[in-house]
Amino acid sequence: MIRVLITEDSPTIAEIIRMTLTKDKEIQVIGWAKNGKECIEMVNRLKPNVITMDIRMPIMDGFEATKEIMAKSPTPILVFSASINDDLNVAFNALKFGALDVLEKPRILTAGKSSDDMAEVLIQRIKVVSRVRPFKKIFKPTPLDYKKYRPKRISISADGDGILVIGASTGGPPVLNYILSKLHPKFPLPILVTQHISQGFMEGLITWLQDECPLKIKIGEDNETVERGSVYFAPDNYHMGITIDKKIFLNNTPPISGHRPSVDFLMESSASAYGEHCMGIILTGMGRDGAKGMMAIRNEGGFTLSQDEESSVIFGMPKVAIESGAVMKVCNIEQIPDEIIYWIQNKNIISHRDTEAQRNKIS
Repeated sequence: MIRVLITEDSPTIAEIIRMTLTKDKEIQVIGWAKNGKECIEMVNRLKPNVITMDIRMPIMDGFEATKEIMAKSPTPILVFSASINDDLNVAFNALKFGALDVLEKPRILTAGKSSDDMAEVLIQRIKVVSRVRPFKKIFKPTPLDYKKYRPKRISISADGDGILVIGASTGGPPVLNYILSKLHPKFPLPILVTQHISQGFMEGLITWLQDECPLKIKIGEDNETVERGSVYFAPDNYHMGITIDKKIFLNNTPPISGHRPSVDFLMESSASAYGEHCMGIILTGMGRDGAKGMMAIRNEGGFTLSQDEESSVIFGMPKVAIESGAVMKVCNIEQIPDEIIYWIQNKNIISHRDTEAQRNKIS
């Protein structure tokens, strides 16, 4: 039985959540906290398996409550947020401090009910996060120290091409925040990302990432030519791929491995377009999306890297990719930015002179 504590200041919304969750025989609602302070007290007393956390509440908001709970009594937390920039920024900060996922706050439709689709998503997310081992550790974005690199004397490749593609799901936003914040503003490759996230939250994620990351971050557009040093995220409900002439293409064919956008779709197209000049990274998440794409990159001579179990919120997608033989190296979050730069240098995509120029710009 999954014991859930609801934290919500609106009695109507709290009742909608309670009624939704109690439809599932595997879930038991054990309490309702009207603010963050009450939530902390009830966590200590009731020991829930999962907490649903509203962001905007009196006395103590959901962000402050999340920080205290994760520091003292780590518990899987599912954050509810309205789809507006201020709330989303706070919600994504809560993810950085240990909350596991963010969902749109249930909307009241008719007779005090929420939609069936929203109810199904909520129940499934509760079941997913209930199996997660929550983290106390926070990965703080800090600039990458280029002084420690000792690159070989290499020159830019004949075509100068290369691409970095990343796939992530539950637990991915704070990891992406950490990795992207470590890269230099003149990073020599385009970066394409497929992040599984609730519909309507992609714009908020990008705004949040842009606050701490030096690279230009945006949603990918159909037929858009990618640029070095820019990060492109797959939009809601579309697969994103890349062509051999460096243009993004979007596709609304059926979900792959249960997802649209799909990590496999992005990585398979990148492997085909860039061959050995493609690096694929698979991050935390549930399911198997990305394993086939990582294998495609490896088979084409590219390099594949996976987040390790210790630093993954959910070691599902990385585990499947590793067990399939698609992963060439497994790393902790803190090692991934270094591995990206080493691969770029060794593949002759960036020259020794360019690397020195980037170092001097920082130092």
